Amino acid sequence: GAGDRGAAMVERQGFATGLATAGDDVALRRAADLVRVGLAGSLRDYRWTRPDGTTVRLGDLDYAGQPAGYVAEPAEVVNYVENHDNHTLFDVAVLKLPLDTSPEDRARAQVLAFATVAFSQGIAYFHAGGELLRSKSLDRNSYDSGDWFNRLDWSGRWNGFPAGLPPKPENGDDWPLLRPRLERDGVAPSPATIDWTRRAFLDLLRIRSSSTLFRLRTADDVQRRLTFLETDSPATIAAHVDGRGYAGASFGEIVYALNADVHTAPLAADTRARGARVDAERGVLTVPPLTAVAFVRD
Repeated sequence: GAGDRGAAMVERQGFATGLATAGDDVALRRAADLVRVGLAGSLRDYRWTRPDGTTVRLGDLDYAGQPAGYVAEPAEVVNYVENHDNHTLFDVAVLKLPLDTSPEDRARAQVLAFATVAFSQGIAYFHAGGELLRSKSLDRNSYDSGDWFNRLDWSGRWNGFPAGLPPKPENGDDWPLLRPRLERDGVAPSPATIDWTRRAFLDLLRIRSSSTLFRLRTADDVQRRLTFLETDSPATIAAHVDGRGYAGASFGEIVYALNADVHTAPLAADTRARGARVDAERGVLTVPPLTAVAFVRD
């Protein structure tokens, strides 16, 4: 997280940043539950039923000693995965994903994280340059770091990684951890990978803007219309949103899925997503690894 220092910057992985490869299903299930909290707009009174039949209220889930669900209405929450002077999402992934992760899979993990925001109830907020895999060369707090670390190349030719060791005042204690990552080959994305990320991000914006079902107006709307579905892996989250009779829904229903596992639309940038399938008769949704998809039906 934004406050991590030392070994925690590497070891404290998240849903889209390495937990699916860590072999810790308990931590992965907890992270997936917290993603569901965000997808449901962090509504304290929203309830969903787990496959074992137990009912979970978001306000009863713990997040760092506080209720994970804490708002009364979806308009009271802003959802994001990177922000302001902290580590960029790309840099978080450099620290937390396995070192041998390819630039392409780093980009896929970034888009997957953005999808958790695009599909969430509430207000979606995206940090400038995330769609270009923006890096600040692992600077954890860049408010006083100048253009050398804060620059943003809108041309998409370079994402800022690496620009050298980030300034000592905020990062010096962690230089031994940062240096080998900054010097490692095969991490920096190519212009083609940056462009793919930008186009995949724009696809997410098109999906979100296509229907009011991604921004339901009241807590009651969210409770009645959003249902989390059973999945066969803790690395996969799936949900159904009922659009029948809802103003601006555009569709009778939407099913979306987020798959953080790493094993295993014709104009969409993410061609892997075309491998996703729905078997309506069996009620089975198949989603490729490191992929976010949305299916609609009138």
